[in-house]
Amino acid sequence: MMQRLFWRIFAAIWFATVMLMVAFAWLATSKFEREKIPGLDITRLQASMDDLLTRTTHELRREGVEPTRRWLQAATGFGPARVYVFDPAGNELLGRSVSPVVREAANAVLAQLGDGARADNVVVGSERLRARLLRTREAGTFAAVAALEGSFLTRLISRRPDWFWQNMLIAMAISAAISLLIAWYVAAPLQRVRTSTRRFAQGDLDARVGRIRFGRSAEVVAVAAEFDAMADRIETLVESQRRLVRDVSHELRSPLARQRVALELARDGDPAHVSAALDRIECESARLESMLAQALELSRLETADFPMDDRVELDALLDDVITNADYEGAPRGRKVALSERTHLQLSGSHRALYSALENVIRNALAYTRDGSTVAVRLLQAGGNARVIVRDHGPGVAEGELGRIFEPFYRTDSARTRSSGGTGLGLAIAYRAIMRHGGHISARNADGGGLEVTIDLPLAPRTAGRREPARS
Repeated sequence: MMQRLFWRIFAAIWFATVMLMVAFAWLATSKFEREKIPGLDITRLQASMDDLLTRTTHELRREGVEPTRRWLQAATGFGPARVYVFDPAGNELLGRSVSPVVREAANAVLAQLGDGARADNVVVGSERLRARLLRTREAGTFAAVAALEGSFLTRLISRRPDWFWQNMLIAMAISAAISLLIAWYVAAPLQRVRTSTRRFAQGDLDARVGRIRFGRSAEVVAVAAEFDAMADRIETLVESQRRLVRDVSHELRSPLARQRVALELARDGDPAHVSAALDRIECESARLESMLAQALELSRLETADFPMDDRVELDALLDDVITNADYEGAPRGRKVALSERTHLQLSGSHRALYSALENVIRNALAYTRDGSTVAVRLLQAGGNARVIVRDHGPGVAEGELGRIFEPFYRTDSARTRSSGGTGLGLAIAYRAIMRHGGHISARNADGGGLEVTIDLPLAPRTAGRREPARS
């Protein structure tokens, strides 16, 4: 396929180059036939034919009839014009058949013999024909006719001197070499893109076009860059799916194992154990349902395209999240309060942003001390909306702060299980914030606890007015 493309490009460029050379030859020939010499009022073609007649006159006068006949037979330097020589009886010197126009011109010249005209002064001419009366001492009188015959195309390619064809062959060879180079310049990077595409289609997710050193046209470089970007995105998605499947499979083992134990206890038939076993099965089933729901949400954020044109009022969104979270924390005396708020709007996905903020706040609520309050602040920082969530829990080791947004990563597995977490909440928040072009980070707050900061780019002309805090 690519070889055919290479040869098609080569043939097209080479053919165009040859046609360009033919066109130049055409223009040069046309100019030669029609351009007049300044001061002489004759064209260059007519001057060339007059020169041929003069050479024929000299040949007859110096060499005689037979040498002139041989000279005419062997002549190759006349170009597209032909020279005919007629005796007084009207016979052509070489016995060639002639056109009526040439015959008429020869007869017109010979007819002036009886008028006493001087030979060299008798000239009959037109745009493409010149005739002259020739007089020699030994051979007598003749009529010489130089005529440009045939169509323009035949005149273009016929009766050319050897040097013309030699130069033409050299030019065609040079054009062929240049055409090969251009064809390779175009086809080589396309072949590289095709090879990378084929490798990628066959499952080699590391296949990339990379930097193109030969054939670096802007269009080809753009195609290669787009392919590499697409390959990076697909590789990331595939690896993410593989990692998610692996992590979910690993995480499912523990609750399924506990369910099996609970089922065995329930089968024993001991009334004291049946109720507890059923409660355990219900708890683990709810955990599995929650885990699968969050895994699907994480997958959706990583792979699916969803609308990002909702007009989201962050302060109203936080009110909804805080109300629900505050209700969940009430049995253990844990509260959530919006300690600072600013009316801010942005464009994005209402569902994704709600999920992100809910997971961050519920994570803080899960780890804050009983009887403490999770403080939430909403403010404007430059062109971003900033949400700060601070709990009063044990915090996170400094070396693990960067990993808490990874799926299923836990700093304390036992405590996470007791809090009902699946290890996916912060990962979901991270993906949702990234999809909105934002940033999320965590640090240990002064005085204890974890502080999570979320920055989201605001929509143009977003109003920002401070409102009093509300708890």
